[in-house]
Amino acid sequence: MNNFNTDVLTLPDSVNGILSSVSKFVLQYLDQQDTDKRQHLLLTTSGVLFGSWLFYRTFIKSKNDRSTVPLVRGSYPLIGHTYQASMDPLGFIQRCKEEYGPVFRIHLNGREFTVVTGRVIPEIFNLSRKYVDVAKGMEKLLPLYRLIRLSYNHKQEPEDLSPRDRHPVMHPLKQNFKADGVHVFSERIVKAFEEVLDDQLKLAPGETKIVEPWNFFAQSVSKISCLCFIGSRAGTDKRLIDAMATFTQSIIEAAAPLIVLPDTLGDLVVKRFFSVEPQLDILMEVIVPLLTKIRSGEIPDDEITFVSMALNLPKSDGTLRSVRDAAYWFKDVAMASIHTTTQFTTFALHELSCRPELVEELRTEIGKLGNKRNPDNIGEIKLLDSFLREVLRYDIDNLTLLHLVLQDLTLSTGHLVPKDALIINALEDAHKDSALYDEYDPIAQTPMDQFDAYRFMDSPELQSSKIGEDLISFGLGSHACPGRYFAVHEIKYVLAELLMRYNISTKTGERGKDINVTGMVKFPPKETLVFEGR
Repeated sequence: MNNFNTDVLTLPDSVNGILSSVSKFVLQYLDQQDTDKRQHLLLTTSGVLFGSWLFYRTFIKSKNDRSTVPLVRGSYPLIGHTYQASMDPLGFIQRCKEEYGPVFRIHLNGREFTVVTGRVIPEIFNLSRKYVDVAKGMEKLLPLYRLIRLSYNHKQEPEDLSPRDRHPVMHPLKQNFKADGVHVFSERIVKAFEEVLDDQLKLAPGETKIVEPWNFFAQSVSKISCLCFIGSRAGTDKRLIDAMATFTQSIIEAAAPLIVLPDTLGDLVVKRFFSVEPQLDILMEVIVPLLTKIRSGEIPDDEITFVSMALNLPKSDGTLRSVRDAAYWFKDVAMASIHTTTQFTTFALHELSCRPELVEELRTEIGKLGNKRNPDNIGEIKLLDSFLREVLRYDIDNLTLLHLVLQDLTLSTGHLVPKDALIINALEDAHKDSALYDEYDPIAQTPMDQFDAYRFMDSPELQSSKIGEDLISFGLGSHACPGRYFAVHEIKYVLAELLMRYNISTKTGERGKDINVTGMVKFPPKETLVFEGR
């Protein structure tokens, strides 16, 4: 069977010329149609071109395949293993692992992935950056930065960083958002979330309201993030909070044409119909004036914020980056933090909504703090921390955290993985495989494929922000997420406040069903929750 090429498709000039002509015709026609017809034609055209594109990649464009990793049999024409993986994501990976071993190749969504499982996953994360690149791997699958460039390069080009420069996002987060440093944001977290509750969930005892958790948390997390990362002078701007609440989701949805369409047509469709320029305009309109005043000395730089850290971080030549460059880096923080925190907080609330006994135990522990609850003392509650670590462990994507191979590498299993291959990590399987744990390990006394909020109660060293082979949700080693301490600090406080103020339940009394996308990504249930004032 022919293998899918893992490279980004490069079409011959003749094909690109044809696509350019087709693109212009389609876009001119779309401009003359109403919204419904426009969307229908876009979907139809995308489907036809995607099929043609896959046919070209599969049967016409060939490449010498030097990988010694076994290829899973049973791949369907064009769609590969997408159907099997979508029907039973975890089971599919487990069956492949049983038949082919800890490393194997599959075809999903028009791409070939080298899947690593179990003990091989830490090996990948510990590889030198000269062998693998996480950012380039993610961009191959989901071209977020390409979309941002298409949307906004005519107004603001990304800063050109020297290899010697300290990264204006990663360096401030690693240095200033450590476990012992996030307490400086506690007061702002309390203030922002209090305002959200007063605005959206001011319920009298016994009064109920139906809440869509994802939208509620996206707004809440955006408000908290803007106040903490931008500060009180500009971080309360409602336009900015609303824009950042939906920013990452808009980018993910807008990236779809770039994934399914050839480059020529995809670029034109994104620029015309899916641009995130309005959100980025708001970001720059709010943050640039603030940083301009800080740099000129018109207002004091007296708040600890991410944007001031980026503004004041010297480049390798000793100069400071421009105000616009510093402001523009906030998009990366918003893109990485708001969406992920929203996702895990939504998962956590769904887990709590169907466990009334656990909720009562948590309320007892939280109640011992009286009315002086804050992120710092809430963070000390062991049961809440154990519960959150279990959410982070259990409610995880099936396949995620891609790495692009930069040069040929040989794994400890003996398999050769060639340059340009995409390695993807089977995290859900790694988290739920009891065979990876000693039978006397305290965290494995309950089967790993079951949710157990008490799993880490007897392991005080395993806090929810501590990474390890039993919790790879935040990555490992040098690739670990530097914002994880802030995230768990925030999530635990938000959950504690909700538990103490409301009775939260599902309409059926049972946990909703997760949404699996193409066997790779898992989203929280869409079911609404019932909030009742206490």
